[in-house]
Amino acid sequence: MIRSIIIDDELHCIKSLENDLRTYCSSIQIITSCQSAKEGIIAIKKNRPDLVFLDVEMPWMNGFEMLEMLEDINFSVIFTTAHDEFAAKAFRICAIDYLLKPIDSNDLQEAVEKAGKKLDDGNNLQNVSNLLRNIRRSSVEQKIALPHREGYEFVEVSSIIYCQAEGAYTKIFFGEKRNMLISRSLGEIEELLPAEIFLRIHHSTIVNVNYIAQFFRTDGGYLILKTGEKISVSKPRKDLLMSRLGLKKN
Repeated sequence: MIRSIIIDDELHCIKSLENDLRTYCSSIQIITSCQSAKEGIIAIKKNRPDLVFLDVEMPWMNGFEMLEMLEDINFSVIFTTAHDEFAAKAFRICAIDYLLKPIDSNDLQEAVEKAGKKLDDGNNLQNVSNLLRNIRRSSVEQKIALPHREGYEFVEVSSIIYCQAEGAYTKIFFGEKRNMLISRSLGEIEELLPAEIFLRIHHSTIVNVNYIAQFFRTDGGYLILKTGEKISVSKPRKDLLMSRLGLKKN
């Protein structure tokens, strides 16, 4: 039997996949199902599954970020996603199995069969590492268009240090004390930025995690960036930040 865990934030997707696995894939033993990446990490460490069905898009921490939090990936992964274009580009290049939602039963059977054959093959683990490396690289090299009075300025997302809300506007901070005031809400800007390297640490602030130099839990919680700037962390966001940075809660 292939001991498996399902991780998906949508309960109806979990129930549907559980039913399909029981109906079409007799080799699968479902150990548990989780509705968040945080629950998934705990379940993986506790149960040490052979195979994980992992949703790509989840709130707070997506599937890629979850894998980054694990010290060892000693299991096979089948990603589930509703995004065809991204899946075709990223997963196929790295020879990683993925299933498009709604999941087709024939595709499911084929993916499970392939996973079973790979359980004794370390190549799949290397493929997952390559996928994560490519995701990080594509995020760093990505550019976005920021509107200004005369048109748009195209900037590399890796050059953005942090963003702060100013009413209906957003101020974006770069190196060398340069900033831009954009006529877009912080929520709109957040949708443009890759979740792999940006994290909302306050209702009014999004930060590039690559620029974090220090984190202090005193005075309500705050960050010191590599630029020397001090930025507050809201209490509801503190646990997520610590998890993202690989820190243990006392």
